[in-house]
Amino acid sequence: MRQRLGQLWQTRFAQSDPTETLQQRIAGMLRRAVLERAMPLDAPLPSTRELAAELGVARATVALAYERLQIEGAIESRERRGFFVTTTFAAHRADFCESDQLSLLPPPDWSRHFRELDVGYRPVKNPVDWYRYRYPFVYGQIDPKLFPLADWRDCFERAMKHESVEVWTVDRGDLDDRDLLEQLRTRVLPRRGVWAAADEILVTVGAQQALYLIGQLLGGSGRHIVVEEPCYPDVRAIFAMTGATLSSAPVDADGVDVQHITALRPDVAVVTPSHHCPTGVRMSDERKRALLSQAADQDFLIIEDDYEPQVGGGVAAPALKSMDMNGRVFYIGSLSKTLAPGLRLGYIVAPRDAIAALRRLRRLMLRHVASNNERALALFLSQGHFESLQRRLGHAYQARLKILREALARDLPEWKIESPEGSGSALWIRLPDGLSASKLVVAARAAEIVIEPGAGFFGLTPPGEFLRMGISAIATHLIAEGVSGLAAVAREIRPNLA
Repeated sequence: MRQRLGQLWQTRFAQSDPTETLQQRIAGMLRRAVLERAMPLDAPLPSTRELAAELGVARATVALAYERLQIEGAIESRERRGFFVTTTFAAHRADFCESDQLSLLPPPDWSRHFRELDVGYRPVKNPVDWYRYRYPFVYGQIDPKLFPLADWRDCFERAMKHESVEVWTVDRGDLDDRDLLEQLRTRVLPRRGVWAAADEILVTVGAQQALYLIGQLLGGSGRHIVVEEPCYPDVRAIFAMTGATLSSAPVDADGVDVQHITALRPDVAVVTPSHHCPTGVRMSDERKRALLSQAADQDFLIIEDDYEPQVGGGVAAPALKSMDMNGRVFYIGSLSKTLAPGLRLGYIVAPRDAIAALRRLRRLMLRHVASNNERALALFLSQGHFESLQRRLGHAYQARLKILREALARDLPEWKIESPEGSGSALWIRLPDGLSASKLVVAARAAEIVIEPGAGFFGLTPPGEFLRMGISAIATHLIAEGVSGLAAVAREIRPNLA
C-alpha cells in the first residue's frame, strides 16, 4: 500500500500545474486524490518527511501545504496518529462521478502526436521587459515619444463612429477593407515604385504572417528554397517546417550573390534587396536586373521582404517588385515597423491568382485582419499621418545612427561596423577576434544594456562574432552613454580588446 501511494503522489505531482507554487501543487493533488477516491479515508496521509522525500521537495514546503489544507478544513491532525481527511471534506466526494478516475490515466505521448518542429530555429530573444533597461539597443521596437498618439487616437475614434461601425462589425469573410486597399495602392506602394490593383493586395497580421502564408503556398516537400546568408531566422524556420529543402547564398556589399542563387537552381529565392537583414546592405540595380532575368530563364519565383522601407525626407529607392514585368515577385511590406510592432499590420503584393490562393489560406487561419484596425489605418493613411511619421522617424533615426557610429568609433574602435551609411534603424557589427558576442550580451544586461547577438541569423557556421544594435527604442541622449558603458563591459571581459 505504501509503495502504491508513493507512486500515486509522484504521478499526481508530475501532472499538476507547473505554473503554480510547490505548496499549491501539493495541496491541490491531495484534494483531488480524496475527491476522486484515490486513497482510503481511514488511512493517514503520509508524514511531511515521507511526502517530501517522495516528491523531492523540502519538508517545510509540504508542511506549509498541510497547514493550508488544515485552515481550509480539508484535513485535521490527530494526536500521535498523523493527518487525516476530515469527514466534512470527504462528503464532497459525492459530487464527483466515476469518470473522474480517468484523470489517473497517463497523459498523451506528445512526441508521437506533434509534428517535428526542431528546425534549428534560433530567434533573437531579448528580455521580455527590455523597455525597463536604461540602454535598450533593440531592433524592431519603437520609442513611444515618436508615436503620433493623438493622430492615431483620432483615427481610431472616427473608426468607432456609426457609419464606420456598420462596416467593421460585420464578418467580411476573406475580404479586406476597401478603403485600406485603396490607400495602400495609391499612397504607400507608389513610394516604392510599385503599382497594383486592389485584387493584387492582401492585408496580413504583420509581415510575419505574410511570410508564413507564402511559405505554406510555395514551400513543401520536394521544393528547393534559397535564402540569404545571413538572413532573418524566421524565414529559414518557416520554410524548413514545410518540408522544403533549403540552401543559402552569400551576401556581400552589393547584396545577395545572384550567380550563387542561379547555380543552385531553386524553386523560390527569398531576398531583402532594399535593406538586407541583418547587415543593411542594398542590392545593386545590376544584381536586381540579373536576378529577375535569371528567375525568368530558370522559372523560379522571388519573395521580396521589404521589412524596413526607407524612411526620411528623400526619395525612396525602388523596390525589386517595381522592376518585375512578368509577375515573379511576391512583395511583402510591413506597416508595423513604422507605426508600432504591437499593431501587427502588413501586406502582400503579388499576381491576382497568387493573391486569390493566399486569401484562401488566410481564411483558414483567421478569415481577415481585425476590421477596426484596418479601418483606423485607412483613415490614418488618408490623412497623411503615415507619411509625416515616416519623415519624423527618418530624421530621428539618421541622427541616432550618426551618434551611435561616432560613439562606437570613439569608445570601441576595434569593432567593425558592416552596415552601409544611410537610413535604417540598426547597425550590424563584427566584433574583434576573441570577444564572444554571447558572453558580452549577458554581461551587458547586468549594466542595464540590451544588445542582440548575431549568431541566430546564420544557417551555417558564422564567420565571426556579430552583434546588432538598434536605435529605434533608445532615447537619443542615452546612446553615447550606453556605448560608453558597453565599452566598460567589453574591457571587463577582455581587457586587451576594448
